[in-house]
Amino acid sequence: MPAKNETRQPLKPVMCLRPPNDIIFDESFWDELKDAGINELALQWLCLLDEPSNDQDGNIYPQPEDSHPRGLQSIGGQRVKRIPTAAFNPTQAFYEGLSWEPPTMSPHLAFKSEQLGAALDIGKSKGFTIYAVDDKGYFFHGGFGSGKLDTTQRIRSFTDPEMPAMTVARARDTAKHFPQVTGLLLDGPDFKWEIKPGHRDDLWIEQIDTYENRNFASHYGFDFNKILDGREYFKEFLQSFSVDKALKFIDESCGALANHDWWKKHSKLSEWYLFKQAAIEWSVSNSYKGVKKHLPHIQIGNSSRLPFAEPLTGHNSVSKQKYIDFQQPKQYWWSGGVAGFRGTIVNWVDTLVEWNSQLDHRIASKLFGAMFDYPLTATYPITNYNAEATDDWFRTAIRDQTSKMIANSGGVDKYIPWVGLEHFGSNWLTPSELDRLLAEMQSQGTKRYCYFIYNSLEPEIWQVIKKYSTGRSVIS
Repeated sequence: MPAKNETRQPLKPVMCLRPPNDIIFDESFWDELKDAGINELALQWLCLLDEPSNDQDGNIYPQPEDSHPRGLQSIGGQRVKRIPTAAFNPTQAFYEGLSWEPPTMSPHLAFKSEQLGAALDIGKSKGFTIYAVDDKGYFFHGGFGSGKLDTTQRIRSFTDPEMPAMTVARARDTAKHFPQVTGLLLDGPDFKWEIKPGHRDDLWIEQIDTYENRNFASHYGFDFNKILDGREYFKEFLQSFSVDKALKFIDESCGALANHDWWKKHSKLSEWYLFKQAAIEWSVSNSYKGVKKHLPHIQIGNSSRLPFAEPLTGHNSVSKQKYIDFQQPKQYWWSGGVAGFRGTIVNWVDTLVEWNSQLDHRIASKLFGAMFDYPLTATYPITNYNAEATDDWFRTAIRDQTSKMIANSGGVDKYIPWVGLEHFGSNWLTPSELDRLLAEMQSQGTKRYCYFIYNSLEPEIWQVIKKYSTGRSVIS
């Protein structure tokens, strides 16, 4: 039977934008999105770009993977080195009692700030909802409404009591200077989840034994030695599998590592797990409650990793339903790079084989699937995860993780996942893979997602996004 068009519930992106934010100065940018049925925009860095004082400072903009022609066009047709800096001067009253110094805006950028405000006015006049993204409360690269904080004298830590307070202060200041912003996306924070030695997200090289974490643990009644011991025991646990032990685990303990109760009840892992849960809940809930106290109209979302990784990262989406407006688990399925979960699964299986001499990739794959209640796909084994995904994989793994995301978030109205194709040199999702991912999300009732990012949209990707945002899907 030939393919035909069918009208379905639109699946619309909140389109995420990276600098240069000059892209939005052109009214045709807003019209392009509106014509595609899109009416929400998230500014990943609500900042301005300043010229560096020397050759060592700054980043290249647009970034190498950001190939959208509007990015180059908006800054004169060629990439430039710039420093992200504050989009406004701070309102000092909002920061009373805080030791962090809020970033300031250079006087010569005042006109750019006015341009940014005028561009957001255009968006609001066309019916757009505008979000700012908070980079884990750190403001390290840009954050919302900011430049950088000076982190040379002080470690960045989401258990630092001032981090949620700073998030609240920056939200208030952003709303004062850019009242067009009526939503805030809290990106994380997360504890690490990788086991590949030396990986950027290796959970054993993560700085956990810090003053801030020890102080937090002491205040909330945790035994920090048990926290450290639990983390080390977890490595011993993962390095202890014979074939018989792996088969016994597969048969008797399916889904254990994705099950919050399993971690809570484990005699050696519970303190580590409960500390992470408490730290994430404290950080997110205090940011949320603080912003809502001053800005009750602001809608706030919080990101997390895939459901199978939640216990490792410290998130519990079911619990978070009490103190967040909507949830943003990350449909990040790229491979071969940072934070993409096909790549993460490959890293786990490869490392389990490396650490356990009796295991081959077939048994290690089954063990991973059993550990995390992650359904394996016969036509798409984990050893093939660097290649194009099969349809069966979308009907098993993607369907499983999406349904769990929706349930954990509290239903489709509270579910606005991040969708991304790549990160830091990874293998990209193909247009076909994005198409099948969005089709699965749509089939489960998803209405919105946050697309990362507009700046790297190729024509083929844009056509896939528009197919769903306008409510037209092709079926057989």
